[in-house]
Amino acid sequence: MKKIISILLAAMMLALFACAAADAVPQSEGGKKFESDWAMSDGLVQIYYEEEGYRVAVDLRDPETGGGSLWEYACFYHEDTDSLVSVTSMRTDYTVNPDTGDQVFGDSVYEDFDDENQATEFTITEDGCYLIWNNGRENPGAELQFVDIGRFEGVWRNEDEEVEVEFRWNGSDPDYFFYTVYIQRGKSDADTYASFLMNGSYDPITKRLSADGTCTLFTKNASGEYDTSDDGESYDAFFSKTEDGKLYYETANGIELEYDLLGGD
Repeated sequence: MKKIISILLAAMMLALFACAAADAVPQSEGGKKFESDWAMSDGLVQIYYEEEGYRVAVDLRDPETGGGSLWEYACFYHEDTDSLVSVTSMRTDYTVNPDTGDQVFGDSVYEDFDDENQATEFTITEDGCYLIWNNGRENPGAELQFVDIGRFEGVWRNEDEEVEVEFRWNGSDPDYFFYTVYIQRGKSDADTYASFLMNGSYDPITKRLSADGTCTLFTKNASGEYDTSDDGESYDAFFSKTEDGKLYYETANGIELEYDLLGGD
């Protein structure tokens, strides 16, 4: 039954966005600021613009049980309140497989269109740094605040420059509220290439991610295997997004990287 309801809800959401798209207008400037990833300890909000509306996913983990809950919303931007307001809501609780770390979802707690008094609202603080979640059905966190962490997760590449960068968000642990950043300069089958392991943090005011860490040099020896060396130095790296969605890596000549949908090698 859960699968059938999910399919029906997905169809309703698509129809809702399709109706709005019939009178297609450009995305409002006011709504663009919501498109990002937002985080708090044990929590992550991801907001994507699709057609005329926004899909919002809120993932909250319970550190005591190791499980958590996922809320999914279809929202529209309301210019008069400068907020995203939901028209459909779904909540599903999950446990985490201790061996694989995978989420194991149960049945939906609810999955339906929102009545007027059930609508969930997302707003952004005046400084632009925090997203406020006001859950109209439960309000489990009494308007929790999530800081803007940008949208970097995944693998970015520039084949011509032989550069690959991978970002992993570690915010499920309050002691590791940062991105792990892996940078590779040179191809992994080259005679020599460099690999950087860094911690990165995003500044929502400057829209810039700063990372620092160490470098390991891989050098192929006479046997065709790689010897490694670490010079013990600390290195910095800086990243930002371009208007066309690419990743700008601040180097001497500046390098633009494109997102790899498949990730990995």
